[in-house]
Amino acid sequence: MSRSVKLYQLSRKVHKWTGLILSVVFMFMAVTGLLLVYMIPLGLADELRMGKEASPSESISMEKVVSIATSQDLPGATSVEDIFRIELRPSANVYQVRFNNSQDVQIDASTGEVLSTDPDYSTYLITLHDGSFLGNWYRYSVLTMAGLSLILLSFSGYYMFGFSLYKRLMARKKTKGNLQI
Repeated sequence: MSRSVKLYQLSRKVHKWTGLILSVVFMFMAVTGLLLVYMIPLGLADELRMGKEASPSESISMEKVVSIATSQDLPGATSVEDIFRIELRPSANVYQVRFNNSQDVQIDASTGEVLSTDPDYSTYLITLHDGSFLGNWYRYSVLTMAGLSLILLSFSGYYMFGFSLYKRLMARKKTKGNLQI
């Protein structure tokens, strides 16, 4: 058996098993990615409400935002330690306070009025999708291996395609040569 045929067979085995193993990771990323794209229509994320128009200088203080957000009697959202992130959305004039348990409070940045306390699972979905939910070991080991394996899959696929195309072209050239004799 020639060296190129052995390389082709090895390439097929590597391609098959790497693809089967990584299909689980890629399927997980595809499902969470689709959920992120369609999270608002599916009701997994709360739509951003609009606050009253005001200049940024009229915004309430961060202490007031934390006080309002933690006083909403939401389960697992009672102290500043429970807050995952506070975002100011200037275009809507809204503070969006996200808690560690996917609770979300939207507060008018100028009046302090609570606009929404609906749960928002977008942060949870993002952490699932990027792997940070499972910790840095997953992000830096599994996802790195998945990325490198995707490169390996690409090259082995290119080789298998090119090798079979080369063999067909050579066979066709050989049959044309035999017909002319």
